[in-house]
Amino acid sequence: MATRKFFNTSGPCQPDIHYMVNFEPRFDNVRKLIDDRKYFIMHAPRQTGKTTMMMQYAEQLNKEGDYIALYVNVEAAQAHFDDVAAVNQCLLEEFKTKTMFYLPKQYQPSEACYQVSEFSRFLTLWCMELPKSLILFMDEVDALIGHGLISVLRQLRGGYSQRPKGFPHALCLIGLRDLRDYRLYDGEGKKYVVGGSAFNIKDESLTLSNFTLEQVKELYAQHTAVTGQDFTEEALQLIYTQTWGQPWLVNALGRELCFGKEKVPDLRTIVPEDVYNACEILILRRDVHLDQLADKLSEPRVSKIIEKILVGEQSELFESTEEDRSAWNEDERYVLDLGLVKRGRTGLEIANPIYREVVPRELTWGLQEYLGQDRMWYVKSDGKLDVALMLERYIEFYKEHSEMITKRKTYTEAAHHL
Repeated sequence: MATRKFFNTSGPCQPDIHYMVNFEPRFDNVRKLIDDRKYFIMHAPRQTGKTTMMMQYAEQLNKEGDYIALYVNVEAAQAHFDDVAAVNQCLLEEFKTKTMFYLPKQYQPSEACYQVSEFSRFLTLWCMELPKSLILFMDEVDALIGHGLISVLRQLRGGYSQRPKGFPHALCLIGLRDLRDYRLYDGEGKKYVVGGSAFNIKDESLTLSNFTLEQVKELYAQHTAVTGQDFTEEALQLIYTQTWGQPWLVNALGRELCFGKEKVPDLRTIVPEDVYNACEILILRRDVHLDQLADKLSEPRVSKIIEKILVGEQSELFESTEEDRSAWNEDERYVLDLGLVKRGRTGLEIANPIYREVVPRELTWGLQEYLGQDRMWYVKSDGKLDVALMLERYIEFYKEHSEMITKRKTYTEAAHHL
C-alpha cells in the first residue's frame, strides 16, 4: 500500500510522506565550501527548511561516498547554561545517539572516544579512527547560552588546525542567526564576547531564501499529480504573494486547502477565494508558527523596530548617537533574522501579507475581544466593508474613550495606528 503524502508543517520533512521541493537550488556554494575544508554558518528564520535540507545533504554525501557526514542537533545542551562540563557531556551523548542512528557500525566512534571530558577531544579521537574525512552539521548551536556556547565555539576553533585527519574536514553551524551578531557575556572575564571573535575561523555565512513562485508551483504540482486536484494559476500566484514564499506558510496553506477541516472538496479546482479563506483560518487559529512570531512582538528590540514600521517614521535616528545607531542596526538584523520583516522597495516592511494581518491583530487582541462592537454594523449589503461609516463611528468612540487606546504599556507611539 502506497504511503499517502501531505504538506508538512511540523518538524523536518521526510521524503516518503511529505511533499517537498528539490533542496539543491537553495544550496548555492555549499559543496565547494565542503571540498575546500571550510567552516561556515547556515542561518535563516525558523521553519524555513534548514534542518530538513541539512539532514538530506548529509545523507546524500554519505551515499556519494567521498566523505562521512553526520547531522547532530545540540539544542539539548541549552539546559545546562554556564555548566561547561555538563554541556560537554550532553554533546557526547548526542553524538553517541546520532552516530548509532545514522552511520554504519564501521564508522561509529569506539568506546575509547567517549572516555574524555571535552567534545573537541572526542572529535579528534574519532576523526583519527575514520577511514575518510568527516563532514559535520551542528544544528541549534546558537540556542546554547553563556559559557556553554563560548566553550563550544572555542573548542571548535581550537581543533580547526588539525583538520582533516584530526578534526572535521568541514563544519556547518546551523541556526537562527549569524553568530557574528551574538554578543556573549563572559562572566569570568566580566565582558561581552562578540560571537565572531569566538569563532573567527568562519569562512562564510549562508542563508536560505524563501521559495520562489516556481518552487511553490513545483510543491503544489506534487499534490495535483497524486490526487488529481488542480489549482488555478491565479490561486498559485495568490499563495505566493500572501506568503512571499515563506516555506511554513506555503505548506500550511496547502494543508488547510487540501487536508484541513474546511478543506476544498476533493477534485474541485482550488481558486483564489479558497486561498483567502485558508489565510483567514490560519490567522484566526494562531497556529504554533504564527503564535511564536506573535510572542516575539513583546521583546523590546523587536517592538522598537515593528513600532516604527507601523508608525512609518524614524526621525529620531537622525538625531541619535553613533552608539545608538549601531544598536539600532543590530536590532534590525535580529528582526530580519527572525523573518518578521524584510527589506522592501521603500525600506523595512512586515515580511508578508499574512504576517501583516497577524501583527496588528495580536497587538490589539484585548480591545478586539472586549469592545462590544457588532462588526456587522460596518458591512454593506454586498458584503464589503463600509469604511466611511466605520471611520465615522471610530471618531465618535475615540472622543469618548481615547484613554483605552493611548494608555498602552507597549507600542504607545503606534496606539492610534493600531
